[in-house]
Amino acid sequence: MMPSFSFIAFRAEFKASPRLRLGLWVILGILWGYGLLLLRDEFHQAADEHRALARKVARAQALAGQTEWDKRIEAARALQVELESRLWRAGTLGLAQAAVQDWLNQSVQQAGLTRPATSVDAQEEAAGEKNTAEARGKGPATADLWKVSAKLSFDFSPQKFYTLMGRLYGADKQVLVESLSIRGAPVPRAEIVLSAYFQKPLATPPTEAPPGPPARRSL
Repeated sequence: MMPSFSFIAFRAEFKASPRLRLGLWVILGILWGYGLLLLRDEFHQAADEHRALARKVARAQALAGQTEWDKRIEAARALQVELESRLWRAGTLGLAQAAVQDWLNQSVQQAGLTRPATSVDAQEEAAGEKNTAEARGKGPATADLWKVSAKLSFDFSPQKFYTLMGRLYGADKQVLVESLSIRGAPVPRAEIVLSAYFQKPLATPPTEAPPGPPARRSL
């Protein structure tokens, strides 16, 4: 059997042993210091949480105090209408491709480009946008749009290049410059990749076939 603890014997040994007294004071000091460290960490954490909460409350109060939400909504709707008005229109994907090809040919002639080479490609959706939207659970982002890409290369001349860029910038319908490269050898030549977005025509609901004559029943 283990010997039972005797407080009287421990007190007597505590008074008689300086090392025991020193060891106990060291242990108490360590525990006291560790407790202070824990309190300090909790204090800093609580202070950080308080500051974060105060910032959120201040932000919420600032937003709640704003009274121009109606004006912002109207401005956003006006911007949406403006952007939609700059979309191209075509009845079919083939007509969309032909429209961009005609516009590109006119731009080349007006800019007076030398040795131009063009290619136009149409696709149902913007590359990569459908997969990204579906991965986010929002469905196809460009399901109601056609994207027509065009590549134009020509001998580089600063004046003709600026004329072409001015036409791109001033186009009635939006034309995006996806990439631009200029090489200097053997002959200075530029290559531009453009894209235009077409609003698909509204789908007409299928018409129901008229009911046929009632079936005859044999007696």
